Amino acid sequence: MSLVQGYSSSEEEIESQEENAINHKRQKTSTNTFQKISYDPAAFDANSQQSKLKEAKAKAKELKLRRKRNGGDPWAPIHSEEEQVHKPEPAQILKEEEEEEEENTESEKFPPSSEFVGSNKRDYQGRSFMHIPSELTKKIPGDQECFVPKSVIHTFTKAHPKGVNKLQFFPHSGHLLLSCGNDATIKLWAIRDALELLRIYKGHKLAVKDISFNSTGDKFLSCGFDKIIRLWNTETGEVIKTFEMSSIPNVVRFNPNIESEFVVGLSNHKIEHYDLAAIHNPIQTYDHHIGAINDILVDKETFISTSDDKSVRVWHWQINIPIKVISDPSQFSTPSIKKHPKANYIALQSMDNCVKVIHSTRKYKWNKNKLFKGHQSAGYGIEIGFSPDGKILMSGDARGYAVFWDWQSKKIVNKLKLSTLPIKCITFHPLETSKVAIAGNSGDIYYCD
Repeated sequence: MSLVQGYSSSEEEIESQEENAINHKRQKTSTNTFQKISYDPAAFDANSQQSKLKEAKAKAKELKLRRKRNGGDPWAPIHSEEEQVHKPEPAQILKEEEEEEEENTESEKFPPSSEFVGSNKRDYQGRSFMHIPSELTKKIPGDQECFVPKSVIHTFTKAHPKGVNKLQFFPHSGHLLLSCGNDATIKLWAIRDALELLRIYKGHKLAVKDISFNSTGDKFLSCGFDKIIRLWNTETGEVIKTFEMSSIPNVVRFNPNIESEFVVGLSNHKIEHYDLAAIHNPIQTYDHHIGAINDILVDKETFISTSDDKSVRVWHWQINIPIKVISDPSQFSTPSIKKHPKANYIALQSMDNCVKVIHSTRKYKWNKNKLFKGHQSAGYGIEIGFSPDGKILMSGDARGYAVFWDWQSKKIVNKLKLSTLPIKCITFHPLETSKVAIAGNSGDIYYCD
């Protein structure tokens, strides 16, 4: 140690001073770094939203993958008891997206086709299956007295394995039967002499919801969950015209006044009116409903629509103002509507397990004396129908029955137990006295007599 003017220095003091200088430099550097990395709330919110969006997309892909593994259709469950579904990896999600893009590309290029699968295209005289037998041309629908069917005379087993959505007999003669189902196909059946499948029409990627013959039966319309409406040639299976809808079409009907026009009820609460020869489509839109359209009943002067908004509306053709609105707080949704063939009445299937009746002229008032009960229809789009003479009212049932009432007495005449699954489609043969075609979720078509 040395003393110079009262100041002492040593090696320890020098080391201490150097250490203090280093610590001061570190503190200054960390302060500058903290000042540079500041908190930005806007950037944090954006990152949070992006992460939530990614999680939502991953969840949606996971649910879609589950449905695809369990059947791939809109009714497939999102989980299976037999198979434990694991959350897909990012690579798997990317693969699913690529497959979805490929499917969309294929659907855009999906070519409609038809195949004849019957025993003979033509008979010994060279006539096709479209030819109406001469003995049927002499009959007029509704002239003969009709009776309730007693039993099943033939079953087309698994006609549409995933369920039948609609049945319709060939107009006036009824020697052919057209059907559509959840298997995305339309089928034409011979039901007079040889009970067999004649032709298969493939023009939809998803389930077919409705079909409708024109007045002569040489053409028919079809609509499905793929938002496509197609006009078919019944005999050749050729697609004459295709329409792409903005929403899922639930029901399609020809205009009885002009065969080149039709109306379609959509899930977005609109009814659109199309002309096959018009350049600008649709030619009219009826948009007063506030719920999905369920059924349409067409007539020469007017047509009537029912909807999930629980209202019934009467329209003049090409006028977007209903001339009558039938709506009441106690009303239920109406999935099916049919006109009485002989009297001025309209029957409506109600979701409160009954069939109600309104007058088909003037004020369209409810007929409180006509109420048909004894079946279960709540929760299902079950069809009703009349016999050609109007003496029998019939309906499907959620428990697998076909129910038949006497129109005058309103009493149940017969109940046929056909299945354990809901019966949704029922239609009476236009010329036979007691033959009825019935189908439902089982996929079988029952021909009863």
